Amino acid sequence: MLRRVVIGAAVVCLMGVSAYAQDDTNGMAQEEAIENSECAQQLTSAQEAVQDKIDANALSEEEAEKIYLLLDEADALCTEGNGAEASAKLAAVNKMVGKGN
Repeated sequence: MLRRVVIGAAVVCLMGVSAYAQDDTNGMAQEEAIENSECAQQLTSAQEAVQDKIDANALSEEEAEKIYLLLDEADALCTEGNGAEASAKLAAVNKMVGKGN
């Protein structure tokens, strides 16, 4: 009987530890999701600004290629969860299209 009580207590302790670990993981996932959401919003905003310039024929093909390369790099950085570097790339794009001056 004592053996069953000890095993039951051990199982309860293990379940508590795993639930705590799960909560911590969920908190980190939520922070990453918020950061990725902000990054995605910045990316969308930059893409819209670029599209506006292209629609107005205000960019040369060379400029557009450079900008699209930066947008691709920023998109990859956002996907990897590296919002700071992505923001730097997007700032360069915004400067190139004259947004935020």
